[in-house]
Formats: sequence, structure tokens, C-alpha cells
Amino acid sequence: MSRSKQSPENLVSLQPEHSKPTHETNPYGDRAHVLAATDETPIFETIPTVVLCPNCGDVVATHEQGLPQTVPQFDTCCSTCQVELRRWCAIAVDAAYSELVEPPTLTAMTQAYWNEWLWAGITNYKGQPRNDEYTDRLSAKASKFGWDWELTCPLCRRDISCLKQDVSDFDGSLDYHHWSTNPDRGITLCRECHDIIGFDSYDNQVEQRAHQWGFRSRNDLQVIRLALRESIMTDQPLRRNMAEQLVDRYNLIQSVSEVRTLLEVVLQDNTLYDRFVDDSLWADSG
Repeated sequence: MSRSKQSPENLVSLQPEHSKPTHETNPYGDRAHVLAATDETPIFETIPTVVLCPNCGDVVATHEQGLPQTVPQFDTCCSTCQVELRRWCAIAVDAAYSELVEPPTLTAMTQAYWNEWLWAGITNYKGQPRNDEYTDRLSAKASKFGWDWELTCPLCRRDISCLKQDVSDFDGSLDYHHWSTNPDRGITLCRECHDIIGFDSYDNQVEQRAHQWGFRSRNDLQVIRLALRESIMTDQPLRRNMAEQLVDRYNLIQSVSEVRTLLEVVLQDNTLYDRFVDDSLWADSG
């Protein structure tokens, strides 16, 4: 599966993209956000704000003087849907734009927020993982709304039900892959994708490989493998301007410019590129 065996136009590109990736969590820009996402921000602090149900779009709360920078508690029932709303399933909207937002988009915003929240890893104040607890909680809330939502692996895009069918020893949850332990930062992936981006090797072995190949650390190698699998899973050419998309979606510790440079290095060196490519990258790519 070396680059020389692939169609160049289908595999790699150094050309800049003409449009930025769509951010599903804020399709209305700063005019609408999931309530929990406004914590410690002044987005709605000085403007009249309404809070909407993410399913039907009805107003469930009004803040005529603006929304506090942090809303520590929110417990309101949507009288139309008869569903209890919490900070993570309610949408704060600039009141002047409340008639312009659409319920299907509010639903998509909420589900995208849930995905990103779970992918980045949820912990309590002691740093203990709570992903499984919240996966169940969010799934139950989705059922209350009548939504067809299920947690997916962000890389291979398979949902929990699909993973249960495809992977014989799948335990029903995703694995947390650390990019950094201090500060704690990472991404949750299915075990198969977790192993693929790490060459199916222990971290110390990947670290040694990074040293042998002249890279800074294992993170650089894993990001390149991540980019290659992302390219395959999304059926798009590997290109340097994937960097922003990768940093945003996978909670990377590298900056956009650092990731862009890593991709450029690999794209410009066929021999180096071939070191990163093996058949496992195409696992479950359809």
C-alpha cells in the first residue's frame, strides 16, 4: 500500500483548500451554543438571551439582561416534548435571532456537542473517567427525544452497535488515548483505531521509532498515522490543510501549524511516507 502504488490524485495533495471545515457544534456562529459550552465566556453576557429546547425549538427560559458567564445549574422541562433539559441538552440563543434557528439544526448541534464532549473524555473533579456513565445518560436522553443518536468512534465513524457486531471482544465503550498526561488531553477511539494509529505497538516502542526516524516524539508519528486513516475513512486525499480539521476533531496537543508541517514533511518524501503506510490503515474502510 505504498504511495507509489496509489493514484496520486486520489491520495495526496499539497494544494490549499478553498473552504474551512464546517463546525457542526456552532452552525449559527456565536448566535447559538449548547448552554454548557458557554461556561466562562462572555458570549451572551450583555445581550438578551433565550434558552431553547434542542428538539422542538420552544423557548424554555429567558434572560432579558443577558446570560451569566457560567450557568452552574439548569433543570427545566420542555412542556412540548415533556423532556427534562440540562445544561448539555439546551441551546442558548441570541434573542434577536431566536426566530431564525431551526429545530433540526438545534438537534444536530446538540448531538455534535455530545460527540465532541465524549470524544475528549469526561472526568469528575478527581480526574476519574465518567465516559461510560455519560454515554448511558446521553443515550437515555436521546431516546426521550426520539433521536436516533449513538456514540461513534470519531475516526472510523462506527457506532457502538456496529462495533459490537464487528469486534468480537468489544466491551461497549471507547478507549481513551492520551496525547498528554500533564495536562491531561486526549481522544476516545475504538480499540482498533487506537491500535492502528500507534502501529499496534506500546508507547515506548513508538517513542523509540520516532527517535530512529528523526521525529520529536511518538505523538508526531501517531498524528501522521491518524491523518492517513482519517484520509482513508473520509475518502479524501491526504493534504496539509487537513491540519485544522485534525486539531479540532481529535483534540490534538500540536498546533495547526505544527500538524501542517508534519504533513508537509511526509507528503514531500516518498520513502518516509511509505514507512507510515501499512494494510491496517484500511481496516473497516468499506
